[in-house]
Amino acid sequence: MKAILLSVLAAGLLTATQTFAQETAPVDAAKKGQIIMSAQKMIVENAVQSPGLKTFTAALKQTGVSNTLASSGPFTVFAPTDSAFSAVPDAAQFVSAGNVTTLRKTLLHHVVTGKWTANDLQNAVNKGKGKTVLRTLTGQNLTVTKSGDQFVVADEKGHQAVVEFPDQAQKNGIVHVVSAVLMPK
Repeated sequence: MKAILLSVLAAGLLTATQTFAQETAPVDAAKKGQIIMSAQKMIVENAVQSPGLKTFTAALKQTGVSNTLASSGPFTVFAPTDSAFSAVPDAAQFVSAGNVTTLRKTLLHHVVTGKWTANDLQNAVNKGKGKTVLRTLTGQNLTVTKSGDQFVVADEKGHQAVVEFPDQAQKNGIVHVVSAVLMPK
């Protein structure tokens, strides 16, 4: 009887461990290696060393938003991946030198003042009965909700991005790496 009980407990523990590992695994483990962040560096310094954020980094420099993010902040940045930029219609034109004004506004639409960790977002979503609204540097809103265990960020046009890698600590704030480019009005 004791051996049967131990077998059942061991099987239950193994199943629970496997379930926990699956639920806490990154969305895409291959992408994780492309996001390289250090809490001792500023937002732009970290973005530059992250291979998965090359388009974001180039756009920051091209538009001068890198100067804003080089200040002490703190800022919360929802940083789109390279694949997020590639999914924008007419992506090459969107990130071109001829589109600096629109691109600048779009980048600033991904930045919120203050340091919003995943825990802070969760608390705000809970208080907001399932959502919270954050004001971006464009003066427009982003709405944060949860879908399962992931945060979803939506712009005022209804575009949505999933937070793929939350809580990337920075010297001057925090970065949440997102799956899509959010558009200002």
